[in-house]
Amino acid sequence: MMRVAVLGVGAIGGLVASRLARAGCEVLLCARGETAQALEAVGLLLDTPDGRTIALAPDRWTVFDTNEPEFPVELQGWADYAILCGKSYDVPKLCKIADTVLSLNGIAMCISNGIGHMEKLANFVGKHRVLGASTTHGAIRIGPGEVRWTSRGAIKMGGFVGSDLEPVEPRVDSLMSALDEAGLNPIWSEEINKTIWTKLLLNVAINPVCAIAGVLNGEMLLHPQLFETGLAAMEEASRIATAEGVDLTDFDLAQSLEDLCRATADNRVSMLQDIMAGRETEIDSICGEVVKRGEALGIPTPRNQTLHALVKGIEQSTRGYSQSRL
Repeated sequence: MMRVAVLGVGAIGGLVASRLARAGCEVLLCARGETAQALEAVGLLLDTPDGRTIALAPDRWTVFDTNEPEFPVELQGWADYAILCGKSYDVPKLCKIADTVLSLNGIAMCISNGIGHMEKLANFVGKHRVLGASTTHGAIRIGPGEVRWTSRGAIKMGGFVGSDLEPVEPRVDSLMSALDEAGLNPIWSEEINKTIWTKLLLNVAINPVCAIAGVLNGEMLLHPQLFETGLAAMEEASRIATAEGVDLTDFDLAQSLEDLCRATADNRVSMLQDIMAGRETEIDSICGEVVKRGEALGIPTPRNQTLHALVKGIEQSTRGYSQSRL
């Protein structure tokens, strides 16, 4: 039986874990705090796009609370695959866990938001054991033990240029077969860096704008100023990507943003969810990363700087308010 460790069990992690468990994989969940407690005690509820609620009992997986100081000896080298689904700011910690939990021939894959995660993973396990990935599945975390799968999409995945990992490689083929059996629609990308960058461009446009304005995705189309602000941030990020060698000539920025707003019109972006819950956001890994790379390349990014500063200010005030109520 295939063994998969899902590292980070928020909305996407809960979706991936529950679908793989139903597909017959042996699953290890690495979560923390109340999420780990709920998964271990009562399991997980998955609300699907067709209106069904699927309950997965806690005996469908093993849970490790990442707040624990040490990783259990019996789980070291346990997994055939480690899939990182956590928040971007947790990726360094999850890379260490992936290195510990993977078997010597195991493969790690990261589908967290942001860029540069493939390189971080490769520093721990080597580039010939790393896949980059990006997902268009939509999901919302309702609570510690419940995830709503809001829209079906795909998981695009691919390896480093010159990597041994190709679709015909048995380990990759097995993983893609498992994801397909789980209904997660895996697609191989020969240009995974471009795939990850285009996802970042859309995140730069839609996440901070919707979070600051407090609107659903589709409402960006009803307010031209919001749409233009997102598009301007997107254009800045595209100049960074182009300077780093990513070919975006066939990627229509405005049309792609409009398509995303329409396809996910009723969705609330993860950044807005985090702000509403008083949690840390991923703004540093989205607009902040664009600003940092722009500074290194000498490319101005004023719109991303503004969005970054605004979200950080809102985040600090809401987190402070949330903590003051505890």
